[in-house]
Amino acid sequence: MIQSIVFDMGNVLIRYNPETFINNYTLDSAEQKELLDAIFYAGEWQEYDKGTLTNNELIDRVLLKLPDNLHETARTILSDWYTGMTPISEMESIISQLKQNGYNLYLLSNVSQDFHQFKHIIPGLNYFEGIFLSSDWKLIKPDPEIYKLFFAEFNLNPEDCFFVDDLPQNIRSAEQLGMKGHVFDGDIDKLKEHLKKEQINIS
Repeated sequence: MIQSIVFDMGNVLIRYNPETFINNYTLDSAEQKELLDAIFYAGEWQEYDKGTLTNNELIDRVLLKLPDNLHETARTILSDWYTGMTPISEMESIISQLKQNGYNLYLLSNVSQDFHQFKHIIPGLNYFEGIFLSSDWKLIKPDPEIYKLFFAEFNLNPEDCFFVDDLPQNIRSAEQLGMKGHVFDGDIDKLKEHLKKEQINIS
């Protein structure tokens, strides 16, 4: 019987789309590609989420990949990238309803320590029993170890949990350990239907 609902953050609770907010820094398509490839689509960004790379180390690595004329822009992006994120406000009513119906709520996210700069925009965060950040544990999804540590940290049985994440590989890894889940594609109604299918009270 499902007792706990576990939420990812990016593109589940808040909108995270580097390709969209990169427009705030340059409208040149070639520069956009260079910046995206050097920052958000590079292995260093995963290391940053993992907590194995500091912000200063990330900046140094990124600048090595970029021409001098993009250095100032890259520094700006890396200091305030998270200001481009917005809450998925429709999720707050779901979270509130689940909490009201007696479910325990948890956050399990791949995110750097920058989380503490923008957590105030996350809908319904005050309803959560526990927050589990990849950068605190030096592991990122879909590594099975992060799920094992998550379950141990909050004394949870995987079979009693339901996971909502936007990436199929993260759901697959969780399911292999016994935690069922839903790949969230932005469709709130589809999410509600899956919750009901798992006999989770969302009414």
